[in-house]
Amino acid sequence: MKITELVSLNYDGDVARLTLHRPPLNFINLELLRQIGLHLESMGESPACRALIFDSDLPAFSAGLEMSELTRESIFALLEQFHCIVRGLHSFMRPTIALVRGIALGAGNELLASCDFVFASEKASFGQPEVKIGSIPSLAPLALPPLIGSRRAVEMILTGNLINATEAERIGLINRALPDGQVEAAAEELLKTLRGLSTSVLEIALQSARRTRKHELESHLRYIESLYLNQLMYLEDPLEGVQAFLDKRQPAWKNK
Repeated sequence: MKITELVSLNYDGDVARLTLHRPPLNFINLELLRQIGLHLESMGESPACRALIFDSDLPAFSAGLEMSELTRESIFALLEQFHCIVRGLHSFMRPTIALVRGIALGAGNELLASCDFVFASEKASFGQPEVKIGSIPSLAPLALPPLIGSRRAVEMILTGNLINATEAERIGLINRALPDGQVEAAAEELLKTLRGLSTSVLEIALQSARRTRKHELESHLRYIESLYLNQLMYLEDPLEGVQAFLDKRQPAWKNK
């Protein structure tokens, strides 16, 4: 059986580009994560590129994890693979740049938080809506506070409310909010700067800039995996929340 390509890796001169393509909204499933992981692995420890761009060729960057895979039977495999990608992005020896148009929700927003630079269309929106389906984000509690402060991070995680690109830039979640046609140009301007710098020095600078979050990452991921498997997924509400989402109805919470 032929595996559908959900993520493409292309090179344009000295720039590598990973592009998501899982219509309609790039819901992140196990196969999409597997393909990202294989592409990152194929670039090796010393990638033959100046930078890695992460984008989508659909109207959304990503609407988050695939709802149908958030079950007791499959959640661990999904989390494990997602966390492998997060580790890979934190260890990638070139600057990572995310380009966002449309929504970046849940794990999609967490992927952005794992990149070094984020340029977004003014029409983009961001959020951690997991709580609204009876779940929790696995990376946001670690990744968001250094970017936007602990109070705003807690607000996003506990309310599930979305923010627009202008607000995301103001609080530091993204680097810049731009008119749709200027997102690529902003990335190219950054690449122009990077091309004038020593690749070896940039590697060392990246190690320095990522040190704190990378040091905390492993213990956080182990903790959150335990929380999911030993507490969250034993409740009835996560399953009800997912089913309500799939049924397009309001959830009937039981664990009140």
